[in-house]
Amino acid sequence: MSSERQLFESESRWWGEHIHRYKEALVYTQSGRVILDIACGTGFGTDILAQHSTGDVYGGDIDAGAIQECQANWKRANIHFKIMDGTRLDFSNEYFDAIVSFETIEHTTEYKKMVAELFRVLKPGGYLIVSTPNAKITSPDGVIENRYHTQEFTSEQLQTLLGGFFNELSIYGQRYKRYDNRSVKNTLGKFFETVFLSFGIRKLPYSLRNSIMNLFFGYNLYPVDKDFVLEKDLMIINKNCPVLFAVCKK
Repeated sequence: MSSERQLFESESRWWGEHIHRYKEALVYTQSGRVILDIACGTGFGTDILAQHSTGDVYGGDIDAGAIQECQANWKRANIHFKIMDGTRLDFSNEYFDAIVSFETIEHTTEYKKMVAELFRVLKPGGYLIVSTPNAKITSPDGVIENRYHTQEFTSEQLQTLLGGFFNELSIYGQRYKRYDNRSVKNTLGKFFETVFLSFGIRKLPYSLRNSIMNLFFGYNLYPVDKDFVLEKDLMIINKNCPVLFAVCKK
């Protein structure tokens, strides 16, 4: 599996959408449950899950260095970080009440084996929550531009993959909604956001670009979690949602 981690830093173009996904997952990881966050990376999402659970929350990653970083940064009594291979988990059958796996299955050619293993360790009635890039947007011509991805999925392909194990599942799309309300201010804000994130301009200090956005438009340049929404309509997903978000019930 190749590495493509969201660093533990809020001044990131991708931070808001990652936080949004974990907050959406909280709907299915109720307090008192035993939870697994597989491919946890730097562990910030595992900590979000642990904040809202009185049960044990496990963060697993195949990278030993990532797990060492997690153990150093997150100290809650109910949080546990371990080196794990998502295709070979050292847990008994039906161990977890909920499993989260964000931006993972596109990184390994053993994704079918991984989904089967997650199904094995999930309790009946438990939830698996998965996110992955939407190939209809990120690789519409079939050419995967992200060098860390071994494959990408359309919503139909993800439905087929997960539906091979789960009878109950819903596929959503994660959409950026900051500029949904049409106004002159939002039109200008969207224009300046695009300019400030363009290749040449983004070499300027983030603090400068962010200060301008705050001064004239009242929000940060980089999106926050409330700037995103989950969509159910397939036409919207295929047109406007670069990330797929699946909720599966065993």
